[in-house]
Amino acid sequence: MRYGALKNLSRRLTTLAAALVLAACAGSMAGAAELYAALSVPAAAVSDLKPSVGSGSSSPRARYSIEEQRDAYQTARRAIKAGDISTGTSLMNTVLKDYPLKVWLDYYLLSSDPSLDKYPQVLSFIRSGRQHELGDLLASRYEDFLAENHAYPQLYELMTLEGKPEGGSYDSLSFAQKNELCRYYESAWQTGRGSEEAVAFAAALYIDLDGAPRKCSGLLATFDQKGYLTARLKLEKFERAYVSRFEGELTERLAEELSYTPFAAKAKAQMEFYDEPQQIFAQQYQTAADRRVAALAYARFANYHPDDAAAHLNDFIRKAQPSDSELLTITRLISLRFLERGRTQKDVAWVDSHLPAVGWTPYIKEQRLRRAIWFGQWETVYQLLNHVDEIFAAEINWRYWKGRAALQTGRSEEGKQILKEVAADRSFFGFLAAQELNLKPAYNQLSLSAGAKWPIHGDQAVTRFFELYAMDDANAVYEWREIAKYSDEQTALLMAEWALRSGNTRYAIDSVVCSKRWDALAYRFPIVYEDIYQQNSQAQNVPLSFMYGVSRQESMLNPAIKSPVGAVGLMQLMPATAKMVSRQNKWRYNGVRSLTEPAVNVRLGAAYLRDMLDKFSNNRILAAAAYNAGPGRIYRWESKDGLKRDAAMYVENIPFAETRKYVQNVLLYDAIYHKLLTGQERVLLTDAELAFSY
Repeated sequence: MRYGALKNLSRRLTTLAAALVLAACAGSMAGAAELYAALSVPAAAVSDLKPSVGSGSSSPRARYSIEEQRDAYQTARRAIKAGDISTGTSLMNTVLKDYPLKVWLDYYLLSSDPSLDKYPQVLSFIRSGRQHELGDLLASRYEDFLAENHAYPQLYELMTLEGKPEGGSYDSLSFAQKNELCRYYESAWQTGRGSEEAVAFAAALYIDLDGAPRKCSGLLATFDQKGYLTARLKLEKFERAYVSRFEGELTERLAEELSYTPFAAKAKAQMEFYDEPQQIFAQQYQTAADRRVAALAYARFANYHPDDAAAHLNDFIRKAQPSDSELLTITRLISLRFLERGRTQKDVAWVDSHLPAVGWTPYIKEQRLRRAIWFGQWETVYQLLNHVDEIFAAEINWRYWKGRAALQTGRSEEGKQILKEVAADRSFFGFLAAQELNLKPAYNQLSLSAGAKWPIHGDQAVTRFFELYAMDDANAVYEWREIAKYSDEQTALLMAEWALRSGNTRYAIDSVVCSKRWDALAYRFPIVYEDIYQQNSQAQNVPLSFMYGVSRQESMLNPAIKSPVGAVGLMQLMPATAKMVSRQNKWRYNGVRSLTEPAVNVRLGAAYLRDMLDKFSNNRILAAAAYNAGPGRIYRWESKDGLKRDAAMYVENIPFAETRKYVQNVLLYDAIYHKLLTGQERVLLTDAELAFSY
């Protein structure tokens, strides 16, 4: 977009900011004060904002205007992407020789039409650190290219620039970590660096019923080529899929593959009981093979009908004589079902008496912990937390429960000390511990220093950001993240302040998220469309901070966002919900497109929140859970055994992990927004919410 054709005031102010930064970097500060004044940043935003005129370099005035350089940049970029390298490089060596975005053109030259000939330059670009975000993009682009072209020595070199990718136990790895490790092990294997570790990782990846990431196809192919993908491993995956309740197609496919192996008869016999595993009771178990088929069919039966499986388990053991490992599998499956929400203390006691310690997987321990909390079995909570992984036990919710359990079991000094440590954490359980101990909640807010000054001198990422933003180039986000991660903290915070003041909410939040400056609360929790939120807060009698807390969790305050399931806008309304709320309030509903309008979305969202609060006694915990999971589930999650649970016990036992985290975040964000809106701190939960019988 040309400078003289900017479409709105926001873009005009951004262009003025870009010009100011360019002027500062070039030492041409004449008129800088006027430019800065045009930005209209309130004096309260930072201290002493007058630009330091004359403090820049003394380089001569550029031969080309900024408008000419921007036009040349766009032309060069298009030429490079179209394969016209000569035009692009000619402009780079003339009009754009000193242009701040020249590093982007270098990136385009290397990333467009990748080749092995360019690889040394790619490596040099990445190692230079000229622009880290572009270096990461280039590395990812060339990882794909090198893998596709089987250039394994180069791929291994690229994968190990910063050492071996981060690993850990297979179950603890994220999707992204698995992708990285797949490429690493593939390249290592293909360059003579195979290892038992690589074999074990690939085997775990193969039998994982959740499937392998896209970038892992090469590793699995190598695993097969090296002879490690044996018929026995296929049988192991088949048996896992067979027992599962959700892998019918996979089970049938694996049974077909096994029909060409020595395990053909085993798979065929097993599939005879797939649809009705209970038929195994009528069979005779004459051979070891019969007993193995029976054990697996019973395990499948246990996964579908745990109560019946538990009731008939002793009879089955007597008749089929399953091995210790087979019995452990069956008992573990029954236990997993018996530890689900809604199960009784009798079911939980069955788990304790039938599942030996060797069968207690990390997930079973976690589920048993939640049931122990639900039933107030405090000694069990305390002891289990002494027998789980240290990393797991260090999570803030489990630290809270360790403190609670210590207090409940007479370990008063230990309990108080643990809860005091928890109270220093800015989290739902941290704020709750502070409330219980009558301590101030740990907001731990990070702010700009008193000496922060505008304009920002000498930061090339800032210069590049404003240039891309002024041209309405979406790639500005990569320079924004470069600033957030790699510029000094005060520069990053000053830019976040600019984002907040200029209405760029997503940039303000992204600055915190990508740099992990979680203490920068003003930018992590911006106050947007305040008039709209205030109006609807008053109209619906819904706390303003609660509305902001829901919106921040739902959409990160992006009015145009749409979720994969169809939720729209600031408060992520489903179209059907929006239509229902409009009908109930006799408001005109103008369709899905209208939900991206803040005034419409917040009005409907506030009315729906009011409805949830009315349904659940003005209890924000239940209202937030209902907003996320639907009000019907809240009724199903009520205690039905007459035992009284408190708020923390209820939250920890919300069955859906997403809703469990959602409720915690919304209540925490509510408290944070209350402080940002009013300047006052308050307790996390109201007296009524604490006294409520969950």
